[in-house]
Amino acid sequence: MANMVDYLAWRGDIPFAAAPWNELDGLLTASVSYLDFNGGRDPRGWTIEEMQRIGLLQDNPDSPSFPSRKQAFEGMAAGERFRGCRIHHAIGMTDEEIKIQFSAMCIDLPDGTTCIAFRGTDNTIVGWQEDFNMAFTARVPAQEAAVVYLARAAELPELSGRKLRVTGHSKGGNLAVYASACASEAIQERIESIWVYDAPGMNREMAQDEGYLRIKGRVHSFIPQTSIIGLLMDYYDPYTVVYSTATGMSQHDPSSWQVYGPRFETKPEVDQTAKVVRDTLHDWMENSTPEQRGAFVDALFQLVETTKATKVSELTGEKLKTMMKMIGNRKEVNPEARRVFTRLMAQAISLGFGNVIEMVRSRKDDNGNDTAEAVLPESADETAETTGSEGGKKQTRGTNKETPGATNTLDK
Repeated sequence: MANMVDYLAWRGDIPFAAAPWNELDGLLTASVSYLDFNGGRDPRGWTIEEMQRIGLLQDNPDSPSFPSRKQAFEGMAAGERFRGCRIHHAIGMTDEEIKIQFSAMCIDLPDGTTCIAFRGTDNTIVGWQEDFNMAFTARVPAQEAAVVYLARAAELPELSGRKLRVTGHSKGGNLAVYASACASEAIQERIESIWVYDAPGMNREMAQDEGYLRIKGRVHSFIPQTSIIGLLMDYYDPYTVVYSTATGMSQHDPSSWQVYGPRFETKPEVDQTAKVVRDTLHDWMENSTPEQRGAFVDALFQLVETTKATKVSELTGEKLKTMMKMIGNRKEVNPEARRVFTRLMAQAISLGFGNVIEMVRSRKDDNGNDTAEAVLPESADETAETTGSEGGKKQTRGTNKETPGATNTLDK
């Protein structure tokens, strides 16, 4: 089994002059954007080798993915391919009041291009809430920040005339596409390609925008076989399905994505679980108003707020205990919000189970015979009972250190 770190061990000494940019280079730059560096905001920048040699990388024990990202960074610093790449004009901001979590950096590559890398969602609750807000808000604060960052980066004198590549993983991929779509035509002409990794798509309005349509053909999208995040909203089609050795939502971590040489190992399509969740969420988006989706998200995060958690890891460390605590604290939530949450959650569960049943009904055994009867409940009562019980889990399985404040070194 091999991942992006192994790619660096195999091909990290091959310069860009001998082997042009590829999809794994895009993933590595997107991964580096999650890291914080002392001196990263310096407009003059530092090479990756210099950052590693003098110890500019900041430790981040709160992030479960930090060890793998650190290992990738060390591999980039050790090899000819990336050691001379210069990181500059990094920016980071997290603000609970305006609900924004945003970070980005410029990476000058040896082939004469500059990569603008946007960070995805970190471990903060506010970062995840901003993601959920995309379900009902035309433009979230991080998207506004991404538009400004790309525009100002492109105007830097030292980047004059350089072609641009834009990358991002998760929400960072969404920001990469959104900023590119909102850029001026002059900047869009300089964007060579956009590389996104398991990133949520655009909302319906942006997916039909003229700016988006101009750059759509330059978007390269990669998702794991059980992708959830990468199939949200109007996702980027066509996309490449990557083989991940992880299960479920853990596939969102690209350190589990398998590679062979300079390419990912791929699968022909996403699996049944991804299809069910995709169809469920798309039906919900189609059959609910922005106001209903907003009420759902607000109620959800009111529940989260009662747990006093500020990081996602604090919610997932003791999953059962946390969920019980959330249910027990529901009386502290505004009664109207609690009513909306209960109704929409019931709707989502019912809709999801309906999709599971439809998928099961379409299954055939190796001889072409229908195999649905053995696993379908016999009545509506049994359906409801199964959905809310431990048995429901069984059936579903069977179907298959942020920089505080804002420091903008791009201000003129």
